[in-house]
Amino acid sequence: MKTAEPLWYQSYSNGITCGLCEHYCFLIPGQHGLCANQQNIDGKLVNTTFGEPYALSISHMEDRPFLHLLPGTTALGLGTKGCNMHCPYCQNHTISQHYENAEPLSLSPEAVVKLALDNGVKAIAYSYNDPVVFYQYAKEIGTIAKTKGLKNLFQTAGMGSELLFADLVTWADGIHMDLKSFNPAYTKSVLGGNLCALKERLRFVAGSAAWLEVTTLLLNKVNDSDDELRAIAAFIAGELGPHVPWHISAFTPANHRLNHKPTASESLLNAYEIGKAAGLHNVYFGNVPWLNETRCPECDTLLLQRRDYEIFENNLVGGCCPHCNRTLEGVWS
Repeated sequence: MKTAEPLWYQSYSNGITCGLCEHYCFLIPGQHGLCANQQNIDGKLVNTTFGEPYALSISHMEDRPFLHLLPGTTALGLGTKGCNMHCPYCQNHTISQHYENAEPLSLSPEAVVKLALDNGVKAIAYSYNDPVVFYQYAKEIGTIAKTKGLKNLFQTAGMGSELLFADLVTWADGIHMDLKSFNPAYTKSVLGGNLCALKERLRFVAGSAAWLEVTTLLLNKVNDSDDELRAIAAFIAGELGPHVPWHISAFTPANHRLNHKPTASESLLNAYEIGKAAGLHNVYFGNVPWLNETRCPECDTLLLQRRDYEIFENNLVGGCCPHCNRTLEGVWS
């Protein structure tokens, strides 16, 4: 367990308000937040999963998924239990929602960094459930990791508070954010999110020094209409920047959506065309074994060609196009 610094919560005579995420849970003594990670213990906010990851793995950077950050390298990923959203199709629901039978490991922040170094990875990825909910643990790991030359990657649905994101960009090198829907009502009632707040966080990260990539998981007849996809693509191109990669990922039946059909190939291809028509430089396919190519926005030279984590071509020279010398946005070293 780890007691939060006072800036992360507000104290009152009958409880505290957690300031880590957009739910701003009011917690009476002994009560956990909606995320199952934060608790009011003796009038202080305590991260009860600190040092207790419920998921741990080493995977390729392309699986995180970052396609413009240290291609061909690996990252150590970890997550805890619980979440501050309740997506009915969550692929990691056995730790994010239905974690009653899950058993945690015991790893201090120092031990996590040592594990990463011992396995030769280039980054630590805070993932699986939303790392906003175990922020104290993630930041302490990340602070140590930076001193050892490791990158810090934060994979989130963007429901962290304004205060949290202002702090996050001071130590995270890459932030991958889910833009699950552009429908405010669906985002709130079905997913438990806040689209207005998410858009603000996306704009903030796009203007920071942290590298940003965005994913939309496509569900047939849920968020794959032309109107919604055009709105998402226009938002990314116009308000985040045309260089920001947009991952359009295929849905696989899971959790409470086992009877929902997998994403149709036509939906993915349609989303790709919509993204390119909106002016996005980099539109990528996720959760399907298709080629993902990165081309120079200036002269159309092939810079990177990959499938899943396999890289068939990497023609970048110091992060630049070998033909016209244009710098490609990303983290290449």
